Amino acid sequence: MHISPPLLHSFLLPAITVVMLCCKTSAEPTKPAAELKWESAVAKKLKENSPPEGSIVCIGSSHMANWKTLEVDLAPLKIYNLAIGGSRMKHAADLFIPKLVLPFKPRAVIFYEGSNDLAADLTPEQVLHGFESVCIQIHEALPETRLYVLGIVPSPGKRFERWEAIQETNGLLKKACASRPWSTFLDTTSKLLDANGKPRKECFIPGDIHMTEAGYQAWTSVVAPVVIPAEQKFETQP
Repeated sequence: MHISPPLLHSFLLPAITVVMLCCKTSAEPTKPAAELKWESAVAKKLKENSPPEGSIVCIGSSHMANWKTLEVDLAPLKIYNLAIGGSRMKHAADLFIPKLVLPFKPRAVIFYEGSNDLAADLTPEQVLHGFESVCIQIHEALPETRLYVLGIVPSPGKRFERWEAIQETNGLLKKACASRPWSTFLDTTSKLLDANGKPRKECFIPGDIHMTEAGYQAWTSVVAPVVIPAEQKFETQP
């Protein structure tokens, strides 16, 4: 059967359009579900809390996110806790710094990451690599911003099996901070250990990796004497 050109065109045009749409759809990369999850968590955090320029922000994983008494413990400083549970150093470097820190131009950042990295069998060197990215991004965009880095929590149970890696990672973070006059490493790890070098039971929720009020008191005893006097002189009243 002979099909005239106009009729042939009417048959082919819809088919060509469908093919083109399919090709366009397949060419557009789709983000993995895990990436979308973290972007959603960041968006939610921004909706809940947007710090003013020149403030102090905290970022990190659940140990930081669960520090509910933070503002009381570091009073009279005004603190904005933007930490998100479950995060690793890569989340800090890829998402938290670009979206939760740099846009607000904080005068100081209190930082905690690393325990989830080690629990996922990353090496201390890999953790340091992510941390270096964090430092570079902050200092290139905000050269006057100070960074306070907390030592890794020695959670009991399976996580404490990586105690040597925790110690090595803390050593690398401490050395990295010492090489930068605007960054300070705070040894919050030692205060969570007993006389035998084991995790203090009263500092951790039974059967859990997370800290109790006593654990955060141990953190405060290290963080407050350094951060409060250093930052209080910059505090402005509303």
